[in-house]
Amino acid sequence: MLALLGSAALVLVAGAPWVLPAAAGEDLEPPGDIDVYIIDDSFTLKWSHNEESVNNVTFSAEYQTDEMENWLKMPECQHITGTECEFSLRDADIFTYMKFRVRAEKGKRTSSWNEVEQFIPFQRAHIGPPGVRLEAEDKAISVRISQPGEGGKMWAAETYNFRYQIVFWQKSSGVTQNVTTKYCIEKILKLSPETTYCLKVEAMHLSLGKQSNFSEVQCINTTKANRLPVPENLEVDAQGESYVLSWDYASPNVSFRAEWIPRYLKSVPEGCSGQWRPVPACANVQTPRCVFPQNTTHTNTFFLRVQASDANNTSFWSEEKLIDSQEYTTIRPPTVAITPTGESLLVNVSCQDSSRKCQGLTYEIIFWEISSNTKRKVEQSSPEFTIMNLPPLTVYCVEARVYPFASEHKSSNFSNRVCEKTRAGNFPVIWAVTGLGILFFCALVFYAGKSILKDLSQVFSSPKPPPSIHELFSEPPSKNLLLLTPEEHTERCFIIESANLVTVAEENHAPEEDHRKYSFQTSQDSGNYSNEEEGTGSESSQGLRP
Repeated sequence: MLALLGSAALVLVAGAPWVLPAAAGEDLEPPGDIDVYIIDDSFTLKWSHNEESVNNVTFSAEYQTDEMENWLKMPECQHITGTECEFSLRDADIFTYMKFRVRAEKGKRTSSWNEVEQFIPFQRAHIGPPGVRLEAEDKAISVRISQPGEGGKMWAAETYNFRYQIVFWQKSSGVTQNVTTKYCIEKILKLSPETTYCLKVEAMHLSLGKQSNFSEVQCINTTKANRLPVPENLEVDAQGESYVLSWDYASPNVSFRAEWIPRYLKSVPEGCSGQWRPVPACANVQTPRCVFPQNTTHTNTFFLRVQASDANNTSFWSEEKLIDSQEYTTIRPPTVAITPTGESLLVNVSCQDSSRKCQGLTYEIIFWEISSNTKRKVEQSSPEFTIMNLPPLTVYCVEARVYPFASEHKSSNFSNRVCEKTRAGNFPVIWAVTGLGILFFCALVFYAGKSILKDLSQVFSSPKPPPSIHELFSEPPSKNLLLLTPEEHTERCFIIESANLVTVAEENHAPEEDHRKYSFQTSQDSGNYSNEEEGTGSESSQGLRP
């Protein structure tokens, strides 16, 4: 018995290595509290684990999107010993749902996967602080701002949705001031020379309602005052097809030059690299004024700046002046064409300036009945107007003008007055057709009624049928000789005439007598019998008399 128990114990001990791994695998807890933190294009996957005391436990992670059927491993998050890993998914779609999972591993044993709830990375991502670079002048600091996550994928298409808040202060005082801009270069003006200023920048995404942390505080010293001051108070006016650029400057014996840059380039990294372009007509001018053609800029909105120089020195650039050509140019009065169409007038307003000036305009017309002083106004972005529901054969007059969108004070003069009469419209034709239709219908009803009345009068005014007909239809059907049955037989009668004797041969049958009676009455009633026969009969009768 003891030997048998010993053998059983030996079997159990020997079988232990087959059982323990499975039991241990069941005891390996999966990671918990999984979370994904995203800032710009950097992902951080974090989790927790209850068996921190267990040595040699590692973790691996995988991800999957809606577009994928299989889970993909993240190289940065395979067999790591910590409870977080950083990675980037440059090739993944940040606008689709994505989910992650993590498991614990120890040797050949692994826990079950633990997944995080799916989410869209673009919506969860945080905005990182923008990059900032400073350049000092004597009375200004140029702040060059790099978009958050520059060069990455997360905010690549969001350039125009960012705004930047610059907070700056003089280091010795600590009193802060704010400047908000949407451009990648912003110049802080009216500072003191040889003074230390500090600043920080915050990025704000308008549509998402998110904002970044502030950038690191940076400080810089303004330079010593320059011998040549910068030009000030730039102004632009229009003169025909040219711009007139003027500015204030007190120092004599200097020359000036001007540059321009499209507005949109000030918001993109390419513009921050200094793609300013010279204004040829404003190069090396000796007066604080220059005139240049409007087609120099090839765009409706742009910035201008001016710089002064003498034989030995050059000033810093002036404050940049934003120019909207729609606001700074004079637009010629438009022309008006009117086309009457029944009860409406089609009004077409044509801009008479260059195609660039005619872009983004608002069109306004004023119209009135020529015999009235009441005027009505219509405004719209399209040059084609339709004035409807006007009385026919009435003269209306129209005037028009154009002006840049939201800049009514820069409008053109009104066009010449154009008058046109509305047409008669379709009402007379409609009434004529309707009247003819009514007349035709009435005539049709009249003739139809007349015919019906005539037929009715004939029916009700006809004489009473003859007695023979009444008697015929009142007799039983068996006696009606007009409808003979196959069993009834009739014999024909002949009248043989001679000079002295007329013999009539006939058999005395009641039906035959009835027939002769009926035929005689019918002939008498209808009047269709022959008088000749009557004459012949009379003569025969006379021949029989004594």
